[in-house]
Amino acid sequence: MRLDLFVLLTGCSIVVFALTMTFVPLMPAWSNHVARAGLLIAFGALWWAARGQSPLGRFRPVFFAGLASVTGLSLGFYLGDWGLGLMGLTTSTPVGIAMAKFWQALLTVVGILMVAKLCGEDLASLYIRKGRLLAGLGVGLAAGAVCLLLALQQPGIKALGTARLLSIAPWALLFVLANGLMEELLFRGLFLGRYERLLGSWPAVLATALAFTLAHLQVTYAPDRVAFLLVTFGFAILWGWLMQKTRSLWGSALFHAGADLLIILPIFSSLRAV
Repeated sequence: MRLDLFVLLTGCSIVVFALTMTFVPLMPAWSNHVARAGLLIAFGALWWAARGQSPLGRFRPVFFAGLASVTGLSLGFYLGDWGLGLMGLTTSTPVGIAMAKFWQALLTVVGILMVAKLCGEDLASLYIRKGRLLAGLGVGLAAGAVCLLLALQQPGIKALGTARLLSIAPWALLFVLANGLMEELLFRGLFLGRYERLLGSWPAVLATALAFTLAHLQVTYAPDRVAFLLVTFGFAILWGWLMQKTRSLWGSALFHAGADLLIILPIFSSLRAV
């Protein structure tokens, strides 16, 4: 592995997610719009310039990944609230939070698939394929079940009572499944295979794990941010490894969804109304 190439590619994905996710709440509105437009223009121009026998040709898949990720995230950012408003919901209840995540995930995935279609990329290149389906589903479901059991052992969850827990369960499930699929496609489905061809297997896992972890730098729901980021990095390594081994994103998405239950169940339990 060339260290300079590893730093360049990792830095590229970190910048993409920093400007379209992580630091958006801290950015003035105008700079958010400018950053998104600038990234779209830059990646689109680079992707076009890298066609044929261009010296940039080997990086064309990476330019596509950047273009697709910014497009998907921007659709979710600009249109996500529209879907929530149409349903008359707010993000003050589990229902509203779950539906907001569903709309964001749907729009993000649609944006990515739309760009893939326009750029001539097939679904298999995004790990949307059968792969080792039984192995992926088996590991994903087993790991997700372990995460669920750990989530249910948290004192705040144990104190909820069966009726309250069952009332929030469908919305928690919708949230984690939508988020797990969206983030696995966004962070690994788009970038992992393309980085692997340039860097090798484990460096690609490491690069995508670093980008994923740093994208969560501004979380407000973790009492110990450093510990949270370390755990997130460990999970990201596992999800990347699982995606490579099963050659699809289904197992990683289920595992990811299970891990999100550790976070979303306590958040939902603190809200008064479903």
